[in-house]
Amino acid sequence: MDNFRAWWEGLAQREQQLVGACGAFVLLGFLYWGIWSPIANAEVDAQAAVRAQQQTLEFVKQTANQIAGLRQSGGKSAVQGSITNVVNQTAGKFSLTITRMQPQGDKLQLWMDDVPFEALLGFLNELVQQKGLALESLDLAQTDTPGLVKVRRIQLAQ
Repeated sequence: MDNFRAWWEGLAQREQQLVGACGAFVLLGFLYWGIWSPIANAEVDAQAAVRAQQQTLEFVKQTANQIAGLRQSGGKSAVQGSITNVVNQTAGKFSLTITRMQPQGDKLQLWMDDVPFEALLGFLNELVQQKGLALESLDLAQTDTPGLVKVRRIQLAQ
């Protein structure tokens, strides 16, 4: 501290004023870029994260309502042909690719990767409303691409 005091007293009054003004600017710069700006950026980032989570929640609510509607609608006509053939033909109509299919008596389980959500809803609607199948369970996962979902499992029954 004595070295600094000796250095300071060795400066001319004009130099002391100049060093003091530069010190004030450095202090203001540190307060702005070191404290204020990071806090403001964190607030903006947090607001963006909240908006993204709200959009995801809205997507899930809409999907749940559509799924509940499909479940409640039930089948209207008997299945013509085997359940596997009906599902394959309907999937082809909606340009959906089934990655795995597992028949279990009068039930069928399906898995699909990255399918358009709207096409999946049309596919399920046709299977339930027009083909007479019952949608017993549906497990979906959202993908990184908007509008696409991963079908973890669909269970249909006659």
